Order: sequence, then structure tokens, then C-alpha cells
Amino acid sequence: PQMEVGVDLYEVRAWIRPDQVGPLSSIPAEITKAYLADGRKYRLKSETVQRAVKEAVGDETKPYWIARNIYQYVMSKLDYKLSGGWDTAPLLLERGSGSCSEYAFVLIAMCRAAGIPARYVAGIVTRGDDAFVDNVFHRWAEIYLPGMGWIPVDPDRGDKKTPRGQAMGFGNLANKLLIT
Repeated sequence: PQMEVGVDLYEVRAWIRPDQVGPLSSIPAEITKAYLADGRKYRLKSETVQRAVKEAVGDETKPYWIARNIYQYVMSKLDYKLSGGWDTAPLLLERGSGSCSEYAFVLIAMCRAAGIPARYVAGIVTRGDDAFVDNVFHRWAEIYLPGMGWIPVDPDRGDKKTPRGQAMGFGNLANKLLIT
């Protein structure tokens, strides 16, 4: 059996003013309960994750800058390597490389350990023509910023040499991804 589906893909671009993001204390309880929880891929209490959060965040208390510092940290510490494994965040930080899924695991672990709710997102990458869907999947994260809601953050896609390229992975989601 086959199924044919028509979809419209939209690019997401979040316009975030850091001074308008609320404090961590204003995040709804149901979101913190679900999206600050530990998981087998995250290991929030590991010494490696805790040390990385401390190094990335320092004394910062504003949610936007906490998240942005973690995003920059992940990109500076990991190199993309499609190895086929789904290792844990501490192991990835120690190894220094990972796939798109693994970049997401590290970002989620560090954000959650720092008090920023984060969740895992997966999708199918489409190519230039609407009739063809690649069989390649892509994974990234979404973080919850108080007063803004869920924001896409993709440290793998943002792992570029230029500031513009790096900025495109924070708050932006290309219209080439069909979220599954």
C-alpha cells in the first residue's frame, strides 16, 4: 500500500528580543516537569555535563543568554561525524564529535541541566523539487523561552564558520524539513 500526502512547508524565523524573554521562574510547571527531566541519552547529573554547563553558562541568569551560550558551546566542542551511533551526551562531550541527533542530545542535556526546557525533534529532509523526499532524516532541538514559547535550535546546522551561518541555527528552521 502507498499513501500520497500533500504538504506545505514553511520556514520558521523567530524574532527574539533577549530583553523580552521572561525569567526561568515564569516557565509553566507542566513544561518544566516534562522537559527538564533526565533521560538515558542526557545524563544531566554526570560530571561531564555539569562541568560543560558551568563552562558554557558561567554566572549568566537570563534564559536567552544561557541558551545562546550553550548553543555556541556545543558548536565549539563538537565536530560533525556521521558514525551511526546514538551515544550519550557525556560521551559525546568527551569524544568531541557526533551526528545531528547527538548534537541535539548534548544541547538538550546542557539546556535541561541549566534549567532551560528542551525537547528532541525529528524530520525528513526534502530536496529542491516537491515530488522527491529524501530518505535522510535530520534531528534538532527546541527550547522553551519564557514569553516566547518553543524555539527551534539546531547546533548541527549552525555549526558554520561565519557568524551569519551560526545564527541561522538558533530560532530558524529551514523549509526543507518535514517534522515527523
